[in-house]
Amino acid sequence: MSRIYDALKKAESKREHLGLGPAPIGMPPGHDPNAGWGHTPADPALAPLPLLGGVDLTEDAIRETTALRVNLENTLPERGIRAIMFSSAQAGEGTSTVSLQFAQSLAHGSMRVLYVDAHARRPVCYADDTQRYAVLDPRIASAAMAGFMTPNLAAIPATEEAVRAGLISPQAVRSIVDSAMGSFDWVIFDGPPVVESPDSASLAAQLDGVVLVLHAGRAKRPVVTRAVDMLRKSGGRVLGTVLNRRVHEIPGFIYRRI
Repeated sequence: MSRIYDALKKAESKREHLGLGPAPIGMPPGHDPNAGWGHTPADPALAPLPLLGGVDLTEDAIRETTALRVNLENTLPERGIRAIMFSSAQAGEGTSTVSLQFAQSLAHGSMRVLYVDAHARRPVCYADDTQRYAVLDPRIASAAMAGFMTPNLAAIPATEEAVRAGLISPQAVRSIVDSAMGSFDWVIFDGPPVVESPDSASLAAQLDGVVLVLHAGRAKRPVVTRAVDMLRKSGGRVLGTVLNRRVHEIPGFIYRRI
């Protein structure tokens, strides 16, 4: 945590030195992190915070996440808010990066987005020491986005209670979604791997659906099939899959023309 806090202070000092003022916060209108929040969550630790930093969002990633958004909008019912979870069959598939890329892409398109770190065993998002910001683990955060915030994007970091227990409760998930009504257009949960974390399936049942992230060349069909079965038996809805880290055998621009 001290590394993250030091990075935060360094970024703020640099902006002040350059006369840029505080970084724009990725929240609905208002200076209070809870401004516009549908109603105050019972647990203050579940209140949204401005998200400091982000992950790399290339042109290819924007194109892929935009296509995913269109497909999900055609699949999910039209209502005030859409709440989905990105998960994987097993650890190491890149779920956190993909879910953050999707959240950032939505926010760039003027959607009001809430990112929730629901991966209590391996969280990537934390509240800073002042409890004013959500910050990303340096191992996943883009150095180019240090000290900057994406407008329209807020986050709920993994809570200390969830980290101690190794899981986030379905009740907390439901509370987050209910509280986000009227304030956010999308709630994106970064969930734990299904096969390794059985609670992942119970979380999925509280949401509109799940997008499974598959590491190209690594994900095994029997493991993915088992994860899908676990999700469905728990009442979760599998919306589709994202093939992550695929390798193009020919240049990407040729793929886009065929």
